[in-house]
This record gives sequence, C-alpha cells and structure tokens, in this order.
Amino acid sequence: MTTDPITLEVLRHGFRAICNESSALLERVAYAPTITEGHDYSGSLLTGDAKLISHGQKDQAAHLGTFEASVSAVKRAFPDPQPQDVYIFNDPYEGGSHQPDIKVLRPIFAGAQLIAYAVSCGHWPDVGGPVPGTFNPRATSSFAEGLRIPPTLLSRDGETIGSTIALLEANVRQPAERMADLFGQVQATKLMETRLLEYAERFGVDTVVTAMAASMERSADLLRGAIARIPDGTYSFTDYGDMDYMHPDRPRIKVHLDLTIDGSDTIFDFTQSDPAPIGVFGFARPALLAAVCDGTLHCFPDLKPLNHGVTSALRIESVPGSCVDVLPPTPVTGYASGAYEKVAAVTMACWAQAFTDVDRRRQHAATINLANLVISGRHPESGGESVAYLWNEGGQGARSYKDGNSFQLMIFIGGATNQPIEVIERIIPIRYLSCEIAPNSCGHGRFRGGFGIDRSFETAEDIVLTMHGDRVEVTPFGLAGGHNGGANLLVLNPGTAEERRLGMDTSGLNIPRGTRVLYCSNGGGGFGPPHERDVALVLRDLRTGFIDRGVAESVYGVVLDAAGAVDATRTRTARERLAGERPEIGLGPNQVHPVGAGVRLAPDAA
Repeated sequence: MTTDPITLEVLRHGFRAICNESSALLERVAYAPTITEGHDYSGSLLTGDAKLISHGQKDQAAHLGTFEASVSAVKRAFPDPQPQDVYIFNDPYEGGSHQPDIKVLRPIFAGAQLIAYAVSCGHWPDVGGPVPGTFNPRATSSFAEGLRIPPTLLSRDGETIGSTIALLEANVRQPAERMADLFGQVQATKLMETRLLEYAERFGVDTVVTAMAASMERSADLLRGAIARIPDGTYSFTDYGDMDYMHPDRPRIKVHLDLTIDGSDTIFDFTQSDPAPIGVFGFARPALLAAVCDGTLHCFPDLKPLNHGVTSALRIESVPGSCVDVLPPTPVTGYASGAYEKVAAVTMACWAQAFTDVDRRRQHAATINLANLVISGRHPESGGESVAYLWNEGGQGARSYKDGNSFQLMIFIGGATNQPIEVIERIIPIRYLSCEIAPNSCGHGRFRGGFGIDRSFETAEDIVLTMHGDRVEVTPFGLAGGHNGGANLLVLNPGTAEERRLGMDTSGLNIPRGTRVLYCSNGGGGFGPPHERDVALVLRDLRTGFIDRGVAESVYGVVLDAAGAVDATRTRTARERLAGERPEIGLGPNQVHPVGAGVRLAPDAA
C-alpha cells in the first residue's frame, strides 16, 4: 500500500521516540550506575522478521549492530512466539556483544499479527565468573567469563518463569540489584509495545508496517547515493592490538581492512586479519557488523538512523576463527577494548582515504581505547559486597579541519556521560584524588586529538581490581603526519618506591587499603604535522595547562621568551627545522603511524 510522505515521516520519528522513551525509563529505574549514570544501554525496535527499524538517540552503537542477529537467534529458538512472551539473551556468538550486555526481547502483536520485536539492552556490572565484574583478561575460554545465556524464556502469558530467575540469581553477584535491572528492562520493552500499538490503533497496522519498510529503504538509498559520489577504488589500513596476553610470545594482533568501493556498492574485507588470539581481544561476527557500522556512520553523520537499510548496504567479509570473527569458546568479554575499537578505527581510516578528494569533514584519526576497570569491595554504606564497572572518557581523533573532542566516548556511546565520582564513592571503597585532564596525552598535529582524563583514586578499604584494556604500546593512530595519541595508564603508588605499572591485563588483584592508583586514558590521534598548527591554538593549550612548554617548543616549534610571549624569530627557525626533519615512524605515543602518514589531507583543508 502507499502512504502519504508526511505520515511516513511522522511514524519514522515516532519509532525513534518510542526507543528514546524506553531507554529513559530504564535509566530512571535501574540500579546499576553503568546504566543510570553511564548510559550503557540501548533500546530498539525491529520488524517481525528481525530487521532493525530504529533505536534511541543516546544508545550504544556497539549494541545496535548486534540486534538483528539477536532477534534472529531468538526466532530460531522460539519459532512460534506468543503474545506476552519475553526472552532473555546474551550469547555473544549467536548475536551478542559480550556477556555483560544483557538483552530482553519481546515480540509485539497487533491482534494475531506479529509486527515487531522490542529489545532493551543494558550492561550489568556483573554476570558471574571467576572475578568480580566478569571481565577476565586472563581467560582463555568463555567458560571463564561469566554466565552465557542462550535465548531463554523469561515470561509466558505475562507470568515470570521462576526457574529462569533462580538460575540468574544463583550465578551473578548482587542478585537483588541485577534482578531490579532485569525487570527495568522488561518494563522498557513493555512500554515500547504499548506505544507501537497506540500508533497501530491510530494509523492502522498496515500503515505502521509500511512506514517501517519505507524508513529502511530511505536509509539504504541515502547511504548508497552518498557512496556513489566517492571515487571507486580499494583503500587499506592496518591497526594492531598491543599483544595476545595469554600467548607465550605475546605477539601483536593485526586487524586489517581492505575497503573496496564500486559504484554504490562497498566491500569490507577483513580476511587478512590475524587468527583469533588465545586471550581476550576478539569478537564474534555480530559485533563485527556493529563496529563497521559505527566507523561508517562517523563518516556519514547525515545518516542519523542506523537501521536495516544501512546494514543491508554494507557487505562484510571475514574468516571464521579470526580475531574479528571468533568462534566459541574463544573469550570475548573485552571486545570493545580490543577488536571493536580497532575495526571502527580502520574503517574510519579507509573512509578517510576514500574521501580525500571529496570531503575533508569525513576524515577522522583514531580515538580512545575503552579500558575496562572493575573494582569489588565492601559497600561503604551497607557493608555488603559491591561491584562497580568503571571506564574513563578520553580523547577523540582529530579531524582534518578541527581538533578532536576531549573527555568523551562517542565512538562507543553517542550519549555517554561519566559515572560521577560522588556516586562511585558511595558504592565502592575508594576516594578520588583527581578528575581532570591528563596533560600532553593528545596526539599532536596541525589539528590535535582530544585529551585523556586522569581519574586517580586511593583505596579506602581492601579491594579486588581487574583491568582489561589495550593501547599502551600501540596507541590511537594519527593521520597525514599527525602523531599517535598517548597511552592508557594504570599505576599503583606512582612516584614512590612501591610504584608498579599494571598494564591492561590485571585480573582479580588484591589491593590493600591506602593504595594510590593512577588511572589515565588515551588521547586521540592527531591530523597533519604538528609544526603547521596555528600558533594561537598552541598558546591556548599551553596556557590552559593542556600541554607544557617543552612540548610546545619541541613538538610544535613554538618558542617563548622569558616573559612568556612568542619569540617570532626562534619560532620560525624551529618550525623550519621541524619541517625538514624526518618524523619518528612507529605505532607508539608521539610517533607517526607508518600507514597513517600516507593519508593525504583533503585539498579544501589546505
């Protein structure tokens, strides 16, 4: 049937409003600060045949690309869904991201017709396993990573299935709080059902279903039209994880992409990426789609709705059993710290090359690595065990025309906010010492990357600490001569005789009361040679304490006199010298990435 364009547009925005409202409900009623404060959640509508229709504007890109596979997995397990059925699911190999991302799914019926699925996803602070918080960088299989839930019936005919709840409660820490999060997600899907059926009653079921298809077709047409304006060709980029921590030789882990554009068609070829590591780095095929969509939509910001129209327009090739397409039981909990961020980064780097002669606003350097810090200890108020999953915001990659943003996580969660220090201090026994910029942490450049953040703390009681992350040795890459960003840091008792660098693979470490912990995040990669940066911008960063005088002189070639003013003659000499020097090529902080150096700045950025 045909429907007038105004009604279609109203419903397209209405689908998004439904998802926004469901996520807002979950944020208000959940217990986990990861959800209520950090916004590590998502809500989506999918068609009855598992095609993504819409999602919330503040939701997590890392979740959204997995929802089609998730609903498909539920449909295989329950091919005859009934009204008021509700399912729970987190299996990362069949359709999830990693085990802490718990999905609640509800089929939506208009009369006897299945018209949609509602999905609510939230990151729980713990889903069991040998270490609090479930992240386990020492794992060599998923059996050491917490509860893996295949599609499981949670409710039938509106009645909760007690045995399912009992199984969950028996396998997670802080079960009462986690069940509160679960039932918040159940109500979020119920709200989505209510709102969609209100649309069906007002506009008619056929009109609603037609609008779903029209919205997906619109996104596909927009994306394919935009791709058709890009020169045909194959664009390549390689990035690396620091190491396979559980391999005896600790080799780096290669993620390689060949992006081929042929008219309006695209092929993302990851077949030259390394085999799956022994330890925690990779992810399964559903998360690969999410990461490619994430990196792509950063370069196509006008394509606001990620839906089936986008996913169907992208052809992705991978080798099962590789680091970007792992098979069970390869461990996956650290996926966002490992393969996800690398896939999104190389995707953006390939698009940056493709856009070189088209649009400078589509060129992005690499961004912060998500380092997963989990702390368990005595709850300061209740006295019981408490678990908190923490992350640091950090620097986004520079663009070819503008500095990268600081203190954000936008490559992972568009609406992410920090978890306030006051909230965290109430649930785990730590006392924050700082929440401020990490100076000199950016990737320097004509346009610099964003800065990392220093969120250091002191333990008020004995705690158990786990860290899984990356980007200590191979840091977020710069492009077009821009420097790589700074390193993630986790250091015990910094500046003392007891100083100990923990790296990014610490599992279940007992830390005594009174220990100081330095915890700093990456800065993003830079764009263009640093000696070409506007002197006024260098002075601004210097005067705000973002960089120090040594960096201003040695990296940017901006020399100050004794009074703190720019010495124009010495600055000109320093910049001429820097322009004639060969930059240090490498993968680490303040080096120039060997592949990124060859990316050209778009002509209209000159």
